[in-house]
Amino acid sequence: MKYTMKNIACYTGCLLFFLLSSFNTITSQDSRQTGNNYAFDVEYGKNVNYQGDNEKLLMDIYWPKTGKKQYPLVVLIHGGSFVGGDKKGFRPSLAQLADSGFVAVSINYRLGWNRPKVTDGCNADLSDLPNAVYRAFQDGHAALRFLVHHAAQYHIDPDWIFVGGASAGGIIALNLTYMDQKHADTEFAPQIKKFGKLNNASNDLKDVYKIKGVCNMWGGLSDSTMITASNAVPSILFHGTKDMVVPYDHGTWRSMCPDTFPVLYGSACIYRQLRTYHQPAILDLIINGKHGPVELSKENIMSNTACFFHRVIRGNAHSGSYTGVHTGCM
Repeated sequence: MKYTMKNIACYTGCLLFFLLSSFNTITSQDSRQTGNNYAFDVEYGKNVNYQGDNEKLLMDIYWPKTGKKQYPLVVLIHGGSFVGGDKKGFRPSLAQLADSGFVAVSINYRLGWNRPKVTDGCNADLSDLPNAVYRAFQDGHAALRFLVHHAAQYHIDPDWIFVGGASAGGIIALNLTYMDQKHADTEFAPQIKKFGKLNNASNDLKDVYKIKGVCNMWGGLSDSTMITASNAVPSILFHGTKDMVVPYDHGTWRSMCPDTFPVLYGSACIYRQLRTYHQPAILDLIINGKHGPVELSKENIMSNTACFFHRVIRGNAHSGSYTGVHTGCM
């Protein structure tokens, strides 16, 4: 995919419009509400937000109620066009994943951009949105560093880290997995000058990690070639075939917009790329389903995701392409 600064700004900005920089040392964990197996509003970083304020970055954490051993980690990321959404929406999913034997986390990240006051995004001036996108990527990396740094406290096995997200959150999860600094230098050069590198913002922790799998809920990638034989990871992907925001396969995003709008690679394309590299992958397409298909409940998605991730850990994950709603374990 050929990149220019013009189509990068249009692509990154336009795509994410429709989807629901200095270091700051973390000296304490601000856990405002805790229970036997959860901690809400844990501070994982700070950074300057869209309004120019120094914003505390918070996460919710659930862990299994029984035992004191280490558990695999799943981090979920909400959507909301990079202007809205909140980690609280995933709390039922976190509890479900904790009951399935994971430490489960949802994060907030810096939101906000100069969102145009128009209803037709095809005519919108979205030049500020790449800043919000890049800030979100930086915050996602900061959250992962924090969790690895505090793995013992939260019963995390740092050798097994999974990420997932819905819509804009799916884009963040995929880019946390596949966008390295070299690619960011090309796609986000102006943002790097403003905010610094991809993986050294929002806290000053230096912990390293490797993502072992992804749950993508109707998100996509700007460039499918970011997935390579050396970095491809097992994935479970959910998408509606009538998604008007993120194409389930590939093509111009936001189908009512001009053909000159950039190409986006959705779940079906990602699935084929992963299978090319012999990585286990599950694709669940909802025929005629829209963006965030109503046919799929969070409970169903988390049940299948937990099963798939456990199989990845055991080394017996399989692959398959499905249509419709499936209960249990695909």
